[in-house]
Amino acid sequence: MKEVEESLKRLGTDYIDLLQLHWPDSTTPISETMEAMERLHEQGKIRAAGVCNYSVDQLKEAERTLKLSSNQVSYSMLQRGIEADLVPFAQTNDMSLIAYSPMERGLLTGKYFKDGKLEEADHRNGYFKQFDLERIEKVLNELLVIADSYNASLAQLVLNWTMNQPGITVTLAGARNEKQVASNAAAMNLSISDADMASINQHLESLK
Repeated sequence: MKEVEESLKRLGTDYIDLLQLHWPDSTTPISETMEAMERLHEQGKIRAAGVCNYSVDQLKEAERTLKLSSNQVSYSMLQRGIEADLVPFAQTNDMSLIAYSPMERGLLTGKYFKDGKLEEADHRNGYFKQFDLERIEKVLNELLVIADSYNASLAQLVLNWTMNQPGITVTLAGARNEKQVASNAAAMNLSISDADMASINQHLESLK
């Protein structure tokens, strides 16, 4: 509650549209946290409450106290675990899913395979080891053919696929400069045919 008061002052506003808790707090009961969020809502200081990285069980516990509007979670072509439980739960309970890291820290842009090695201190050197990079490169080459047919970049195709998956309400895409921001936004304008979307999904099956 203290952080919200300070945020309101910094933002120069009377309310926050959506307040999201960034990570589950293992040191505080979920009900206690939700009660604080509920008070902020009753006071008109937040319009809606959301969470990040909550499991289905944590969401159920939270909603015993407060109706949540959103859950922000990691989701990409390579990390689709939420499709098994979080997506059905969100759809059933009218909850938005906000997908972060849709391009897997740049891996799905294809630049990693084109530009070669990362700098030694780059954290992605360790992160990328969890993936079968050879198999991913082959799939991305196939997806690039589809992207080219729409005069789009691979990153734009990846973002468009992500935002059109069931249950996904918002797709968060990082950017390092103005050009990337504009390119990411243009992904919304792509209208991928059902046949091409099916082809994309068929290629992704080999990554499961």
